[in-house]
Amino acid sequence: MWNIQEALNWLAGLEFFGVKLGLDQTRELFRRIGSPDRKLRFIHIAGSNGKGSTGAFLESALRNAGFRTGFYSSPHLVDVNERFIINGVPVDDIRLAEALDKIRSAADAMRNENGMRVTYFEATTAAAALLFAQAEADFAVWETGMGGRLDATSIVAPVATVITTISMEHKEYLGDTLGKIAFEKAGIIKPGVPLFLGRSIPQEAYTVIAAHAKELKAPVIQPPEAPENAGLILENEIPYQTFDGRKTRLLGRHQRNNLLLAECALRYLAEQFHFDFAEAARGFANAQWPARFQVFPGENTVFDGAHNPECAEVLAATLKEVYPGEKFDFIYGTFADKDCMVFLKTLAPLAASFTFTTVNSTRPSRTPSELTALVHAFAPEIFCGDADLKTALEMKVPHRKVLCGSLHLCGEALALRRRKQYISTRY
Repeated sequence: MWNIQEALNWLAGLEFFGVKLGLDQTRELFRRIGSPDRKLRFIHIAGSNGKGSTGAFLESALRNAGFRTGFYSSPHLVDVNERFIINGVPVDDIRLAEALDKIRSAADAMRNENGMRVTYFEATTAAAALLFAQAEADFAVWETGMGGRLDATSIVAPVATVITTISMEHKEYLGDTLGKIAFEKAGIIKPGVPLFLGRSIPQEAYTVIAAHAKELKAPVIQPPEAPENAGLILENEIPYQTFDGRKTRLLGRHQRNNLLLAECALRYLAEQFHFDFAEAARGFANAQWPARFQVFPGENTVFDGAHNPECAEVLAATLKEVYPGEKFDFIYGTFADKDCMVFLKTLAPLAASFTFTTVNSTRPSRTPSELTALVHAFAPEIFCGDADLKTALEMKVPHRKVLCGSLHLCGEALALRRRKQYISTRY
């Protein structure tokens, strides 16, 4: 039997994205490990942003109702185990190694018999289904990786589907218009299965999604718009926002929208599976989602995985709502393929300074000198420096620090805090 390091080494050696014309390879992998998906009820979630937070709300609520839960998400921040949450806790090393060993055997047979090469994401997706079935989960909250239509997660038969937001992302894989990206995300919609759709979907994307849902006779349900403002309270130095009788430690208006979307889906699930909606909904207050405006008690530091222009707008709005009138010392690093000019312009009005760092990854990062030149092209008065991540986090500065630009960067920072080895994340 493998130990966990051997299992992770095998996983890391798999092809990252892979070129596929369909889902036959994923179906074959699932068949060879015993079709664990047939033992599970899935809530399938897609979207450009917000799918992880919405999933965290749903998982916490279902667990509060007394159900056994599985929650599959990506990327991980520090440990691969984080992708496989069972009853609110990442799977342990022994069970993960056992699951990956079984998948490795199936993958080797597929390659030897018909030349199929299982990808990283197919392997983790199969591991999630296997682990959740072994744990006898009542519900599996099931987050897509990148798209939807050809995403490995899409072979399952869900009891509900959710699409959170649509924005320009992964254009090389999903398409170069909102309509094309929406078409890919809409691939999770199944015949007759209700779709819960976020309120902030652009009209171009909404038209595509609604047409696909109509074709499949899938009802489309949208939540009410979240209120503009919320109350803020502190409990044990942890800030919570409150609105309309609801409470959550996930801050910002976007999280109010995510909560209302999750609540909409939860109400349907309560009706279908006959559990107490009100009791389940109290679990929203316990939902956590690391590196999404994560505030550390007693410290003037915020970690936020914001990495695209839409996220930058959300981060700026949340900073202004939670810390009105403040300026911030931003610690920022990003990959070379990201639209960092728009991102930096969005944050610049709130910046006392920028400290630029590089992301620990095989993917190329923007260099601090490049980023400094970008900022000084439109805001030469803002001080820009550079430092390695550890130094940047430990520096004494007069303002609140905000780490942003990449979930990978936040993963590195969390690993430093936990004094753990950082395992490079994969989508």
